[in-house]
Order: sequence, then C-alpha cells, then structure tokens
Amino acid sequence: MWKFKKIEPGTPERNPHETEFFRLTNPAEAVTREFIQNALDERAPNEAVVKVRVYFGRVCCREIAPFLDGLGSHLSACGISPPQSTAEVRYLTIEDAGTTGLDGETRWPSDSNFSKFWHGEGTSLKSGRKAGRWGLGKTTFHLASKIRTFWGLTARIDDHRELLMGKALLKTHKLDSDVYNYAGYYVRDDWEPVGDGQLITLFKTRFSLRRDTEPGLSIVIPLPDDEITYDDVLRGIVRHYFYGILAGMLEVEIEEPARRTTLDRANLIQMALSLRWDHTDWEDLNLSEVMNFVENSVGNSSPVALTITDPSNPEIDPASFSNLDELKGRFRSGEDCHFKVPVGIREASGSESQSFYMVHLKKVPSLNRAVEFYVRSGILVSEIRTLGSRCVIALLVADDEPVTRFLGDCETPAHTDWNQRTEGFKDKYENAARTLRFIKRSVGRIVSVLDEPPPGRQVDFLKDIFYVLANPADGDGKDTVREPEIDEEEMKERRKVRTFLVYPVRNGFGITLNPQKKDTPFPLRATVRMAYDTRRGNPFALYEEFDFDVGSRSINIKARGCKILTKRSNKLEIQATGKDFNLKVTGFDPNRDLAVDVTEAKS
Repeated sequence: MWKFKKIEPGTPERNPHETEFFRLTNPAEAVTREFIQNALDERAPNEAVVKVRVYFGRVCCREIAPFLDGLGSHLSACGISPPQSTAEVRYLTIEDAGTTGLDGETRWPSDSNFSKFWHGEGTSLKSGRKAGRWGLGKTTFHLASKIRTFWGLTARIDDHRELLMGKALLKTHKLDSDVYNYAGYYVRDDWEPVGDGQLITLFKTRFSLRRDTEPGLSIVIPLPDDEITYDDVLRGIVRHYFYGILAGMLEVEIEEPARRTTLDRANLIQMALSLRWDHTDWEDLNLSEVMNFVENSVGNSSPVALTITDPSNPEIDPASFSNLDELKGRFRSGEDCHFKVPVGIREASGSESQSFYMVHLKKVPSLNRAVEFYVRSGILVSEIRTLGSRCVIALLVADDEPVTRFLGDCETPAHTDWNQRTEGFKDKYENAARTLRFIKRSVGRIVSVLDEPPPGRQVDFLKDIFYVLANPADGDGKDTVREPEIDEEEMKERRKVRTFLVYPVRNGFGITLNPQKKDTPFPLRATVRMAYDTRRGNPFALYEEFDFDVGSRSINIKARGCKILTKRSNKLEIQATGKDFNLKVTGFDPNRDLAVDVTEAKS
C-alpha cells in the first residue's frame, strides 16, 4: 500500500520544485525522452538494440484498487482529486527490452541504481556515455501524471527478481493531526519493494504489460496529462531519436487498442515524411533530404581527420585541413562532407584523454536557414544553434567516451543545451570553458573555412543585400554592376514593405511597426535575433552564450502591445498584439556594435 512518512517537529518543510526544469518542455516529449534515454544508458551487455514499447490504455479504477490503496486521502490533502472507484481512467505504460533493469541493493540508503532511482533526488550514478547527470529526469514521470504518481516494475539482470514499487511526488501536507512528507511510496510495510508474485501478475494484467521475466524496466503513469497523446509521442520520438533509430541503436513501438506503429531503421524516414509537422521547427524542412543526409552520415567509414595545431588552445582554421581546395569544391557542389574532430579532455586531477567527435555537413542552397543537429549518446541536444541563416545541414555526433562524459557534465537537466555554467563543471576539468567553446563553435568554424569565397573580385557577392537596377541607356555598361535576371515573384518579394523597423537606443535597440505597412494582421508573431557585429563572417553564426543572454537579468526588455513568448540566448520569440506595438531591449555592451534581425513568422 501507499506510505508517507510523518514529519517530526523541527524538520524543515520542503515542497519539490524539480518539475520546474521540465515545465517548458512538451509533456509527451519530456516523458519519452527521459525513459528512452534511461533505456539506452542501461543497455545490457552484448545487446545491440534497445527496444521500447509505449502503450496507451484505459482501466476501471475498481480493477486497480490494490495499487491505489492508501493514496486517495493524501491526494485530497494536497488539493488533488483522487480518481473515483467507478471511473475509467487513462494510463500510459512504457517498457524497455535489452536493458539491465534497476539493479543493485534495494534498501535505502544505498548507491545502487535501484536506490538512486527511487530515493535519490538531484543525485545520479550516471557517467561516461550515460546522458543523465542531475538525477532529476525521473521527475518527468510525476509531471506527466495528473495525480503526480507512477509505478515501476523492474526485472533485474543481476538477481533475476521482479520488484514493484511506486512513488508520488506531492507536497508537504496535513492529514488529521499529522504532517506528512511530500513524497510517498507504494511499498511493503517495511518500505521495501513489493515482490509478491500474484500482485505483480495482477499489475501486469491490469496495465497491459508485455514483460514476462525479460530484464528491463516498465513504467506505468496513471491519468497522464491530456497533452500526452499517441500522435504527440510519435512525433516526439521521431524528432528526438531519429539518429538513434537510424543508427540501429533503438526501436520503438507505440500502441493503443485500435492501432500500432513501429519505428525502426527500415521505416524511420518514411514515417517522418508521413507525419504533420505544423507549428514545429520541422514545418518548412525538406525532410526527405535531411533524413537521407543523416542516414548517409551514420557509420561513415571515411571521415576526413582534422588537425589541431595547438591542442592547449584548440581552433579550427585552414591549417586544420589537408587537401583544402578539394574539400571546398566538394562542399560547394553539395556533396556530403564528413569530419573527425580531435579534442583533448583534461580532468582537474591531471589525467588527460584524447577523444574525438564527428561533424557531418552538406550545403543545400535551397534552404532558407541552417538545419543543425547535435547528438550525444543517442539523444538530440535540441537548443544549440550556431550557423544562423547559412544554407547548410549539419550533424555533430559525440559518442566517444571521454567527450561524452565531458559534454554530459555540462548538459542542462532536460538535455537541451551544453552550458559551461553547469554546477561543478569547471571544477572537474582544466580549460573547461575553452574546450566547450571549441566544440560548440566547431561546426560554424568548419563551414566558415569551407565556404570562404574564392579570391578575386566577386561582382555579385552582395546582390541579395544591395542592388541597383541598371539602365541600359546609362553609358556602355562596362563598369556597371547589372542586376541579374530575376523572375517576377522574386521581384515582388524584394519590393514588399517590411512589417517591422529596427532603430538604435542607448545600449540596445528598439522595434516598432512600419507606418507604411497598412494591412498588418494581429496577432503577429516574429523571431528577433541579436549578436555583436563582427568584421568577418555571419555575426549570428558567431554568437556565443558568453556574449549575453536575453533571458538573464542584465538584459532589460520593455514591451508595449507585445507578448514575449520565449527569451533565451540571443533570441526572442514575440507576438505583436496591436498597432501600439513597441519593443525596447537594452543592457548590451556599449563598446560593441549590435546586429539585429527580425523575421516575421509565416502565416
């Protein structure tokens, strides 16, 4: 049954805030990302593929009463309505196969995987290639449930036992005259996991588990959030694990009583092309070209090895490449280019490891923006952008143990970025910030070297920025830069009146509506990008998080007739709500010029 510990007098009251790390993430993506990453981390020895099953089901509350025993009164005390005994409730079952299960000592305290999973908060045993460092990821299973509750059944590879346990993450609450801790457990009377064979068999039946005795972990989430749907889970897995699936590391089955979808290496691309990607960053992609590029990059056996001339201060420059002219020609002609980038990882203890990661590139002139993927240990680290508007598909893959350990130690809790300000990161490594900056900038540096314009006069280099319509009657035209032939549609696009105007203010900039634009529809969404200007290269591609972060307190944002949807790094997502729209952003370095780009969202 469910048990909560009473709080003794003098014990500080604490309510959990770990879920705030994941509140901005789509719930369907958050819960599947966390479970799949754990499954990949705990891959059993000699297992090439991890298999994951996601099942959406319904069950009458009366039929699962043994697994809710003792929970309802604590839910009510926290202001959460417990499910009624006659109600039919949704549940989400997620299972893995080909993994070790939660092994080790079950009694707390212990440093085992089992104990850390159920009792650790903010602690983790993961290291090396394993992607979790914070011990917070499992809170997504609570966040995914309307009653902040989940169960886990593990079949263990070490002792071949099946053990059932549950956890509720509520808040400190008063019941009758007693005050109880925020966390409760579904356990035996001695707080140990349930090992009763009949109860476990009933659990498997009621929640449609497929697991027999095969090692692994099954999670059951009762009353999942309404946003966690079959289609959202399907899209989320394709978006975040396309590399792992194409690399043959992962297969996923999504099922509900009326339908079933399998995602594997053979059908991933076809499935990605069949799904709707409205209102996502994949909406305007040529997915066929992108996914075929990724598939061709997986396991490439002949990458070009780069040379880093000064490992103590690593940089990628023309001297890093052999046969540079040939590589430039291949890149500019749109061939796939594959590079092996060496990196030294030096720990604070003095030990040093030579490691590497892969960078795969393809120039596609038809793109209207860069398409960038950064993958560590099979998971997509989704918020890194370094190429700006370059028409390039880029894939960085880190899978060698020293560099994956290094990147894992600076990864944010939800696995969305590599940040040098992560707690303890700088203390673990020498030159930690410099090494991380080298890795994050490497894609942009390789592209800059390969895409450097050829020597000589380029008469049409700035034709898309500055242009003059030539008049044949003006002289003989020998020294005139003529406008190249363009079609009528492109001419119409060039003549469009801009919706937004950017103007300078002290230590920043402002944005207002263009008074010449008479037919502006509201609400109107746009993306604002900022970067310190550079003498060479694309300033947005060369932006670094060390320059500024619009989400920090040092940057001041004043908005009128405007909603700020997101603010992070060098990007604002805004929504103009009326004709009085005005936005001012200040707090930038007054000694540096600022480049600003405003892109209106497509209707």
